Amino acid sequence: MRTADKFCDLAGFDPERGEAVVYAHDGSQLTLIEIDGTRSIVSGEDYLHNVVERFAGGIAQILKRPGHQITISYESSLNTAKILDPFVQQQGRRARQKGLSVEALIEEGRTVLEGRSRSETILLAAWTRPSAGAADEVRKEQKANRKAWQELPPARDAQNPYLHLGSIAGPHGAFVRRIMEALGEARLQGRVLSPNDKGRRRDLEQIRAAVLYHETPDGWTPYGPGTRRYPGAKERHDDDVSEFFTPTVARQIMTSNAEAANNMRALDLGGRRYALAVMRMFPSTLLPFNRLLETLLESSSKTADMPFRVCFHLEALRDNDVGFRLRKVLAGLLAFASPTNKNLFRALRELEDVVDKDGEAIVKGRVIATTWTEPGEDPGLLERRRSYLMSGMMTWGEAVMTDAPHNPLRALCETVAGMTVQAEVPPGSIAPLGDLAALMPFHRTAPIFKQGQSMLLTPDGKPMPYEALSAEQLFWLTLIYATPGSGKSVLMNRLNVEFAAFSAGAALPFIGVIDVGVSSSGFIELLRNALPPERRHEAFYVRPLNHPDYAVNPFDLGLGRRLPLDRERTFIENFLATLLNVSSPEAALLIPRLITRVFQIKSDLQFSSSPSIYQPNVDPEIDRLLADHRIPVGNKVQWWRLVDAFVERRLYTAAQRAQRYATPILEDLARVLGEPIMAQDFTPELIRQAQRALESAIEKYPIFARPTRLDVGEARVVSIDVQDVALRHKSPEAERNNALMFLISRHIYLSKISGFAEEIPKMDLPSDEALRAEYVRYWEARYHEIAETPKRLCMDEYHLTGGVETIASQVKSDAREGRKWGLELILVSQLLADFDTLADMASTVMVLNADSNEIREEARRVFGFDLAVKSALERQVHGPQGRRGANLLTRFKLREEERWIVLNNSLGPRMLWALTTKAEDRLVRDELYRRMAVNDALRILATRFPDGTAIEAWGRVAALARFGEDRIAKTIVDGVLGEIMSEARPPIDRSRTAA
Repeated sequence: MRTADKFCDLAGFDPERGEAVVYAHDGSQLTLIEIDGTRSIVSGEDYLHNVVERFAGGIAQILKRPGHQITISYESSLNTAKILDPFVQQQGRRARQKGLSVEALIEEGRTVLEGRSRSETILLAAWTRPSAGAADEVRKEQKANRKAWQELPPARDAQNPYLHLGSIAGPHGAFVRRIMEALGEARLQGRVLSPNDKGRRRDLEQIRAAVLYHETPDGWTPYGPGTRRYPGAKERHDDDVSEFFTPTVARQIMTSNAEAANNMRALDLGGRRYALAVMRMFPSTLLPFNRLLETLLESSSKTADMPFRVCFHLEALRDNDVGFRLRKVLAGLLAFASPTNKNLFRALRELEDVVDKDGEAIVKGRVIATTWTEPGEDPGLLERRRSYLMSGMMTWGEAVMTDAPHNPLRALCETVAGMTVQAEVPPGSIAPLGDLAALMPFHRTAPIFKQGQSMLLTPDGKPMPYEALSAEQLFWLTLIYATPGSGKSVLMNRLNVEFAAFSAGAALPFIGVIDVGVSSSGFIELLRNALPPERRHEAFYVRPLNHPDYAVNPFDLGLGRRLPLDRERTFIENFLATLLNVSSPEAALLIPRLITRVFQIKSDLQFSSSPSIYQPNVDPEIDRLLADHRIPVGNKVQWWRLVDAFVERRLYTAAQRAQRYATPILEDLARVLGEPIMAQDFTPELIRQAQRALESAIEKYPIFARPTRLDVGEARVVSIDVQDVALRHKSPEAERNNALMFLISRHIYLSKISGFAEEIPKMDLPSDEALRAEYVRYWEARYHEIAETPKRLCMDEYHLTGGVETIASQVKSDAREGRKWGLELILVSQLLADFDTLADMASTVMVLNADSNEIREEARRVFGFDLAVKSALERQVHGPQGRRGANLLTRFKLREEERWIVLNNSLGPRMLWALTTKAEDRLVRDELYRRMAVNDALRILATRFPDGTAIEAWGRVAALARFGEDRIAKTIVDGVLGEIMSEARPPIDRSRTAA
């Protein structure tokens, strides 16, 4: 240990200051910065411009002066547990909170992520040496610090509390601030690793984990200066009292001994075995760092699973007159080199040009790298990895690479940003900072969110949390463009499963899916079977018909309201505009008048109104409730009186049922259209058009013309499959029909969960104080219940509506208002044109496929991305690629910026089985659900049919059978369970049986 810690220059820190500063033994100050990468997709040219002109240019002035240096390390490995474990544990906690049994999917999700992901860490260590301060002040402080330390009893190994140099604190703070500003100007995402509220030093944890990964627990932090609670027992008698004080940071970091191989090419430390690679001479051509990664991380190459770290040391030249001295040397060399020796002469001239760049910082650069094997890996693997690393770096612009010639432990410490003040093992090369900036490992994808319900990956395996309803976004409107076969159903259902199971809160979120077909039925079945039996009504699937049995009244309002709120009025206006299809400037005035008047007529709180009168036998359930609760029903009692009576008794479900008969229906509009005042204010032709349209609609759409009968009850997750009421052919009439079906389905779902407490004073409720108080009490409780519950509405196959103006208007209204009550909208379409008017408002955009340049250009026009994003779309997004999953181009519009990223959606066979849309596979899955718990069913299906389908087995059984599909599914399941039982049965000892 004593040998190991001498190669770590970190001495201590001051917990009282709470600063992101660590002190070296000589008083140098360190701040560690974690860099995520670029904030959005950028071209190679734009990236180089940003990193050279803005980052390097931004810190050049400081690095022209001695006393400052930076170390930048890039590490990539398969050690993803510290990233994945907290995320997976949170998923498990949240699912258990909701009573959902989805352990099989959580297990599989982790396995899929672990098999495809890589951990990536970029650290920048900003060092300020004592030479950066005013020399007299520094010497004075150092002298005072030495005196204070010497006045204490001798403590050779104790942490020195007198390391802070105020004379360099200002320059160091300015240096760190300038680095952060330059990163921001270069569109790079990063953060200073500061102590948290509990004093945890994540900066020092990162430094220690770089060499002792398996011996550094999460949350590790060193002790600051001070006495130990339990002093160490001295083994010998002397004056040193180190055992009474905390040791230096270096001794707390380097707690394991290192052992070098005889040939000095390998080093054992902390369970790992390391090999080093030193850049002896810089590349003749400086290539971007991603070119090196393309070589080392190519998925088909032998190095795909190789861990490695590359470290760059950049330090200001020590002497202010170094440029002058270099010019003198170059002048002598040029005098010696004859112009006839063209190669040498040209090289010296180029070097002279470098030194003459007065506007640019000339720095000394060093590069060193390492790779390793983990505990349990083949010992011979290290030599192969060392060779791969050497080869990769040598082909990276033709660099000259060597082994660490001596002291591999010192070399290993120099691969860690922040562990050593100055590198000594790799030789230095003099170059302009702007040239070296091209080598920096910053052109990586930065995560958008810190947390989320889902964890996706970048195409090269970097984990990316995806957070729905993020506070970083102004609106929660997601647009998904997906052609057939692009993985849309799989993505939508996966996001919905994870939103349902892994959102915060103890209750299921509210999710509504408007679908055309059965693609969401697997999602609903999964939730139903994952819930306890007594709660399975919380997930509901319905396939309505255009029939009175499925009637939904578009005029339904929230409990007790006689007149619509603004958001309710907006929906009714859009619905009627679509239904009546009367297009003229006057119609825009007619429809609001119709709505106002029809609600006035049916209200019991208005003068000259005609509220609906209760009639027995209209609803036997209401009749029974009236009798059970002894509610008097006089002659011509109004339905609103019964609604109020139920509310007074706090029978809210009964009150809502009774209110269905109190609200207007389409027929009531005919009476309004026939009123004399309407004829005075609108042309006869418009009135006749509206009357004919209304009569036609009542006859054509019985689903809209009666009091509501379709009720989702207490369901929180609802899928409404409009397969039987939607029209697939393309025509204006079909699009209008489909828009109506989408609007009414939206109404079914949102009428249950929309709104917020600030609406209560605006409600048109009875004036009786006690009765009004009951309504207010109900709505306060209702809004409190739903306020914190996440909500999502998905509209699949949105292109079937043809982008009808009224439904687009409704979506915009819901997006604007919905954020107040926690609603996200998701629209999925096969037509980019559907999103023309919505793209600017969308918080998230996903493009799942764009195989032609024409489509890519249209997507560029609609979503407004640049050529770099278009290039990424062309290169990386091509729909599902088997077990590699499907890439998708995604835009996140945050409060301050717009960010583009390519993500990968990969699922394992359990999730594929849970979400399958194939009829045969659904029958097999549902048959197994009936026989056992959902977790066991999915594990069995994934083991027996790892491709996520049993279609081949179905074909074999169907070819031999003459019975129906249900029986085929049972036969397949019987066969699978028989196989499992036979494999589980202990073998029979035949010899003993024969005896």
